[in-house]
Amino acid sequence: MSARILEANQGPVDLRIYNVERDLIYLPPEGRNLFELLEPITDASHTRDRKRSPPDSACLPGTRKVVIKWIISWVTSGLLIKRQHILWVYGYAGCGKSAIAQEISEQVQGGGHLLATFFFFRNEGDRSKIGRLPNTLASQMATSLRETAALIEAAVKAEPGLLQVESPFSLGARLQRLVYEPFKAIADQTSLAKSFLSKPYLIIIDGLDECDDKEGVQEFITTTLRFFDKNPFILLRILITSRVEQHIHSLLTADGGVRLKNLADHCSREDVENFMDTVFDAKTKGDPVIQAHMRQNGSWPNPADSQKLVDHIGGSFIFASTLFRFIFDPPTAPGDYSTPLDRFPLALNIEPGLDGLYSQTLERSEHLPYFTEIISTLALLARPLPISGIAELLDIQASAVARVLVDLQAIIQVPGTDDVPVAFYHTSLRDFLTTESRSGRFFAPPSFHADLLVHCVSCELRALRQSPKDQLDRKEQTAAVQYSLEHRELTHWNHAIPIFRFIDLDKLIQSRRKIAGALPSSDTAAGFEYLARKLLLLSHHDGLASTIDLAILMHRKALSLRPHPHPTRSLSLNNLGYTLRLLFEHNRCVSHVEEAILFLREALSLRPPPNPQRSSSLNNLGNALLSLFEHSQCVSHVEEAILLYREALDLRSHPHRDRHYSLNYLGNALRSLFEHNRCISHLEEAISMHCEALGLPHLSVHRHPSLRYLSAALYDRFNELQSVEDLDEAISLCREAFAIPHSSRPDTLSALTRYLRTRYDINQSIEDLEEAIACSRELVVKHYLEGHKCRDQTMGKLQSLLQLRFEATGKQGDLDDWIGKLDGEREE
Repeated sequence: MSARILEANQGPVDLRIYNVERDLIYLPPEGRNLFELLEPITDASHTRDRKRSPPDSACLPGTRKVVIKWIISWVTSGLLIKRQHILWVYGYAGCGKSAIAQEISEQVQGGGHLLATFFFFRNEGDRSKIGRLPNTLASQMATSLRETAALIEAAVKAEPGLLQVESPFSLGARLQRLVYEPFKAIADQTSLAKSFLSKPYLIIIDGLDECDDKEGVQEFITTTLRFFDKNPFILLRILITSRVEQHIHSLLTADGGVRLKNLADHCSREDVENFMDTVFDAKTKGDPVIQAHMRQNGSWPNPADSQKLVDHIGGSFIFASTLFRFIFDPPTAPGDYSTPLDRFPLALNIEPGLDGLYSQTLERSEHLPYFTEIISTLALLARPLPISGIAELLDIQASAVARVLVDLQAIIQVPGTDDVPVAFYHTSLRDFLTTESRSGRFFAPPSFHADLLVHCVSCELRALRQSPKDQLDRKEQTAAVQYSLEHRELTHWNHAIPIFRFIDLDKLIQSRRKIAGALPSSDTAAGFEYLARKLLLLSHHDGLASTIDLAILMHRKALSLRPHPHPTRSLSLNNLGYTLRLLFEHNRCVSHVEEAILFLREALSLRPPPNPQRSSSLNNLGNALLSLFEHSQCVSHVEEAILLYREALDLRSHPHRDRHYSLNYLGNALRSLFEHNRCISHLEEAISMHCEALGLPHLSVHRHPSLRYLSAALYDRFNELQSVEDLDEAISLCREAFAIPHSSRPDTLSALTRYLRTRYDINQSIEDLEEAIACSRELVVKHYLEGHKCRDQTMGKLQSLLQLRFEATGKQGDLDDWIGKLDGEREE
């Protein structure tokens, strides 16, 4: 069967995945001030309320003096060594990077030359993403260097797409137009003589490793390096702090325009001692128990114990801060009357580093009800919620959440008011909780995303039942409902779908059905179709016909609610026909594809020219007819499919954004016809269609199918004409497709395995055979799991490849070793 992409009514669809495309809508900028236009993240700068928006880091007086003085000297120098405009301050978790960034921000702002700051923080909503960085920096720059405001405003009014995270402009282009170009325009107005006497401006980017978007981080770095390369004398400095992560390290250390500063070299014992003295002096003065102890016994802790604690802390300021909270925060557990005097020796016995401290602190509350659910929720939330929000999401009492958290205040920032989110003092706690080898029984497993997805849907259902309106107005909802509406799909569905369990699916279906029933009649059909789309996504992972059956049932319910002449009946017909055709692909029951064709013909009749969705219906009907042809081998079916594809292609003339889909549809149909009649002209036309599709500009995720289909057509031509060049190119294209993350990765692996095996038969290259084995093993271990319809066949092919490898190497033990590894992975 030839591979092909499918299309649902909402837009192009790749295999079993709905891909709903939306046009970008830009609001007219007129009538809004610059701040309203830019919509910056207001809690990302150094002036944020650090209690509400972590990290809550600052340098205590008298600490980190040497490194701060060195950085300030670099910032304020008008002359640069080797034109190094960027300073990367890096170090391990807890060595004080954010505290130093905060201190530098405050000192430079006092001198009037702080341009902008941005403090990333993982799992803190938009502050863990890079999309709004250009807007936020531009907004701050317009305030700190007012001459740039008019230039920024002119840029966004000329090109409103610059304002949008999802826009035609790349992150680099937005950064250039909104930040670097306006600054350069003002800097160029300064005379050369004045520039030598002026102090540079500074942008501070803290916690760059906290940003989830690694590709975006690299684009930010490369754009910035390119800007300074073109403007070597500009009076702008950028301070970046982060941990050493490969995607950051590889770019910043490869460029001569970056100065490097390892903060581990500046974590002095003296700084830790000063930090400890400051904290202990403040805490002991107001504690009558400690004061009584000191009147009788002298200083506390005594000098020897003080040195032991400093030795125990090492150079980690976050460990020191957490340890001090462990010592001084009052206990709340029933029967615990310990004082700081009692907890000090316990602190000395905690395993050095944060993991031991995290474990010992969490033990305080693990006996309490809902402990596991609450801790896992905190670890996996996309952004923090207040106590009431956590309670509403989990459908438990707020007092139960508070009870668990109150004894964890050494490591978790528990607010005193209900409108402030619960936050981790340091992101290393989230790393600890999501790494099983470190956290053990406290591990927050990825499977809990499925629980959070169900909780989000249930939370939405409760809100619908309580709302006097037909639909939920997000702005009027509680923090938990707002979170559910925003992140149930974006975060928890995307993480849960690969590991969904039947019990999770059943809960989700029941909740979604109840939501559909709670919606007004006009929206009930949409509710059923929403659930059907989710079931189809799930079927791509579990490979079960029963999941597709449930999706079909949901689509039938939606169609029954949209009788003729309902304006969106064609949508339901299209979706139902599409899903029936998927079921046919799964079980090869011809009645399913025949029923699909009936529904799709009716959908097409409801979309006469010039309906903008007609091309979509043409392609979906063509796909169904092509599926029927592969079963029946009736030429009239494929010929009709080709006619439909050609009409759809005519409706998508260049530069239509979906033209590459239609080209691939037509190419695949021509390949199918070639496989039937062996007419080489059909295959040549198919190759030309796929070549044109590959040459069109589109996103890499859409480039993947074009690569795969062209490689398949070239492989067909190789089999027909025996041209090794075609086989080599097919393998090269398939490898390129394999490198692009895509839902069709298993199909690409399967094709690449087949092509490599064929070339091995020709040239006996052991490298080809080993690559084929690696591809086949990934299919068995990661994709075609127990119960998948393709597993047994793939296992047989892998066994055959292993046998070939044995025959090539002549080592029986080698074969046994490979089979043993495979058996172990299967058991795992």
